Amino acid sequence: MSKILSLGTAVPAFKHNQESILNFMENVYAVQETDKRKLKFLYRQGGIDTRYSVIPDYSLPAYEWQFYPATENLFPFPSLEKRMQLYKEYAAPLSLDAIDKCLKKFPDQKITHLITVSCTGMSAPGLDLELLELLKLPPTTIR
Repeated sequence: MSKILSLGTAVPAFKHNQESILNFMENVYAVQETDKRKLKFLYRQGGIDTRYSVIPDYSLPAYEWQFYPATENLFPFPSLEKRMQLYKEYAAPLSLDAIDKCLKKFPDQKITHLITVSCTGMSAPGLDLELLELLKLPPTTIR
């Protein structure tokens, strides 16, 4: 029977407070007052204080944005391809950071399973296959 012996986590470099994200969303989407009230309610009642991202823009004034165009309503919005390139660039290094932290607790254990979870992006071949290769795990590793 399998069991989880250790967990490791990692977060991207840029820490944004919930209020900064709310301001970004309100400015970008230029929502009506009714929608702003709903958005504020969701952001303030969501139980989230901070979020992390590989994108610094959410806490910066528009003239300092590095990923999004500093235009009204973000036009032209970054393409799916551009967003997935960013995912591809950062997903494996962040994952390896988390794996390193996980394995420091149990360095002599044999890895039998690799579970990856992302709500941000996707790549083909998948992150799990990339990690198997980077970690030099056997192809029999359950994923």
